[in-house]
Amino acid sequence: MKKKDVILIGVILLAILVSIFANKVINSGDSDRIEIYVKNKLYKEYPIDADEKITIENGNEKNVIYIHDKGVEMLEANCPDEVCIKAGFINKAGQSIVCLPHKINIKIVTDDKTKKDLDVTTK
Repeated sequence: MKKKDVILIGVILLAILVSIFANKVINSGDSDRIEIYVKNKLYKEYPIDADEKITIENGNEKNVIYIHDKGVEMLEANCPDEVCIKAGFINKAGQSIVCLPHKINIKIVTDDKTKKDLDVTTK
């Protein structure tokens, strides 16, 4: 390898590290609320510090959502792939859990203008 190749690799690695660090800084901090959407309509909002199990049933479709420990997770879903359950526990603004077969979207949102809709790639 030539000296220029080593410098190029170093610059690329530094850019990757800076991007990872910036993303962590932007997405750190407390969130305000959890929004649950069913078929693209707001079903209900909950405070992030709630401790509640929510069951959403629509015909044969059933989802059980559990809000606890300043986060949320999908406990049960009778959809065929159960990807929403595998998403696990989320607790940071901007994260979401989606059940495509049942058209349910759970988002953690914040009103903090500095963290709202920010992404490392948009800067």
